[in-house]
Amino acid sequence: MTDEQLRKIRYYLPSPRDPELEEDEYYVEDTAGRIRKVYITDIYPYKEETTYAVREVSTGRRIDSGWGSEYVGFYKYQLYDNKPDCKNREHSIYDGWEELRRLQQREGAGIYDPV
Repeated sequence: MTDEQLRKIRYYLPSPRDPELEEDEYYVEDTAGRIRKVYITDIYPYKEETTYAVREVSTGRRIDSGWGSEYVGFYKYQLYDNKPDCKNREHSIYDGWEELRRLQQREGAGIYDPV
């Protein structure tokens, strides 16, 4: 792991993955500021951007990202693998966080102590 990757992990992933999440389950913040556990139902690629349609795990209801009058999915940086990071919007501008999480898990870099 490079120093840059280690810095990004410390910055973007301060909390460990929630062990209760299944594959393709995430946390998102809804338009009312509540943290919801969701699963991906559709992927909408468009040019360089991709959005993900999600439904709440407990109710099956579609969760709207709240952008505009039409339903728009969430960007990857709006999906989180734990509640604390979602609440604090830790990687709210970085789509590559999942690759960092895989690298962190593969190399055993459980870096959750303060920098």
